[in-house]
Amino acid sequence: MSPHAAETREAFEQFLDRGARGRSWSAWAGLFTDDAVYTEHCMGQFRGADSIAAWIRSAMEPVACMTFSVEWCVVEGNMVAFWIWNHLPAPAGSSDEFCFPNLSVLTYAGDGLWSAEEDFYEPAWTGCVIDWFKQGGVSTMDPDPSLVPRTPSHPAAPRQGPARSQVSAAMRAVAPPESVLRHEVIESAVGVGVFDTPERAYAVVVHVDDTGTVVYSDVITNPTETTNPCR
Repeated sequence: MSPHAAETREAFEQFLDRGARGRSWSAWAGLFTDDAVYTEHCMGQFRGADSIAAWIRSAMEPVACMTFSVEWCVVEGNMVAFWIWNHLPAPAGSSDEFCFPNLSVLTYAGDGLWSAEEDFYEPAWTGCVIDWFKQGGVSTMDPDPSLVPRTPSHPAAPRQGPARSQVSAAMRAVAPPESVLRHEVIESAVGVGVFDTPERAYAVVVHVDDTGTVVYSDVITNPTETTNPCR
């Protein structure tokens, strides 16, 4: 692991401490640069730390008891890709699980700050939140940081992967036709790529074993997006 990746990983831990773990949203937004670009493919694009702070405070207010758990992350150079679950505590009398995942890709700017974040949620997340409210969920419920998904989204990755070029090629093979690669983050057997078409962005996750065989792949996009703000 290069020294730059080590610095990125350390900064990512602070990013989680303020956000996913600490849920201190103003402090978390303060980790973005003044010219940062935050793209949330369901909710829009926000520019600069102040705009990001205003948006996240507004977005989290109705679900203030939401907690988070990270299923996995990969770090390469100044890039981080991670799969994170959003959890809401079950209202009294409910045995349902109220959670949904998303993939986030971060760009590290140095000095503990981030210049970009891009979130990929599938639109079905709104149904989870609506069901929670219908069953009696309220923002003032006590958060439960111990919540994790009953079933992970992805299988465990192979312990050892092939050459980086093989993982990169595997992502390109899985990506939608005529899409253009914008970012890739590869660590050992796991690759995450961000691909663009004019209509929407796609995130691709692949697991590639040491023989070069793709043993798992996933493609995440928001099909309701009709114009890709990152193009």
